[in-house]
Amino acid sequence: MGKDSAIVMSFYQNDDPPGSVRVNLKWNGKHDISDFQLDRFGDFIGCENETDNTGWALVRARGNLNIGDTVPLL
Repeated sequence: MGKDSAIVMSFYQNDDPPGSVRVNLKWNGKHDISDFQLDRFGDFIGCENETDNTGWALVRARGNLNIGDTVPLL
């Protein structure tokens, strides 16, 4: 995991809104979760930082998600 990407640590189905997926991410460096291309996972709904280097995104996923997938900076 470099300073220019975040890695998927886990994900799970979410009920609010129905059909959404919560994707938990981790990254190195001084970034905010909104600095990453979160729409890469699907239709972006929202996101929030949890710590300086972790956060989650809520999406309506397109395609398969896998632990270890990376998402680049914007």
